[in-house]
Amino acid sequence: MLALVYKSAWDVALEERPVPEITRDNQVLVRIRATGVCGTDLGIVSGKYHAVPSVILGHESAGEVIDVGSAVTTLQPGDRVVIDPTYYCGQCDMCRTGRQNHCTHKSVTETGVSADGTFTDYYVTEDRFLYKLKDHVSYEEATLTEPLSCMLTGINQIHLLPNFRTVILGAGPIGILYSYALASKGVTGCLVDISQERLAIAGSIAPDRWEVHSSFENAIESMSPATHQVDMIVDTTGVVGTQVLSQLASGGYLMLVGLRDGNTSFNPKEVVDRSLKIIGSIDSLGTFATAHYMIEQGIIPAKKIITHSFPLEDYEEAFRTLGCDIQGRTLQASSHAIKVVLQSSSSSF
Repeated sequence: MLALVYKSAWDVALEERPVPEITRDNQVLVRIRATGVCGTDLGIVSGKYHAVPSVILGHESAGEVIDVGSAVTTLQPGDRVVIDPTYYCGQCDMCRTGRQNHCTHKSVTETGVSADGTFTDYYVTEDRFLYKLKDHVSYEEATLTEPLSCMLTGINQIHLLPNFRTVILGAGPIGILYSYALASKGVTGCLVDISQERLAIAGSIAPDRWEVHSSFENAIESMSPATHQVDMIVDTTGVVGTQVLSQLASGGYLMLVGLRDGNTSFNPKEVVDRSLKIIGSIDSLGTFATAHYMIEQGIIPAKKIITHSFPLEDYEEAFRTLGCDIQGRTLQASSHAIKVVLQSSSSSF
């Protein structure tokens, strides 16, 4: 089978790999049909995020069941499924204390990072990590389930009220999905991005009653002209950090979800005195089924959010569309794409 393999920073290539085999009775062999390109993939390729050399990249996937282990009773060959890639053992200290997204075994089981992922033709996982797709949900649309579940995990950490004045920094796929996840709970707000091209796209697909702005200052002015403070700021960029704490109202939340290295500082006294909350969130924790439901019910306009689709063989063009030029070894923010999906090759089993 064909697989996109990471070797080192800027060194990725398509390779022939053997089709993985079912080795346990609760496992399922899935023919991958579509996989979304995540910011984590861009970070791995550009050397900004660590991955194990020789690992197959990719983790936002959907496909078709090809074979099942002897103990699998809920799935059969031919079923269309979406994959929850956040493996957890259920037995370690992290899992037993409700932190399955930080399972102790993550260093060797993280799909597309420390364990082989889904930018390939076939993938083996346990039946508990598969969810059936309704016929009206395309494989491409289903790839948004995993990132959406990550957004819902972040929101679950907030004592959220529908009248929270909210600003989301970054109008990429994460920002758009956060806006819809929040809108599903009655929250309205603003999306901010410095790219006029991306804002134009975001403006056409943002939830009802959500605004788009080219500057944080304009968004704050629109949301709260009297106090210039809002109740929640979601930073998807990874570069703003705690610089925006002065724009948070007392008791407000700063949600950090961008995976970028950097240094930032804040005054602990201000955080304490104004009851501010700084929250980091990564991966999915008990929210995959909800994300699956939201996509199935059309609460998330998945077709609109996916702006580009490429065959796996054109991965370089797909990454370039997102601002990651593998040959040129440069990574910059994309201005004309939101979500990009790779469709696996047509090789047969």
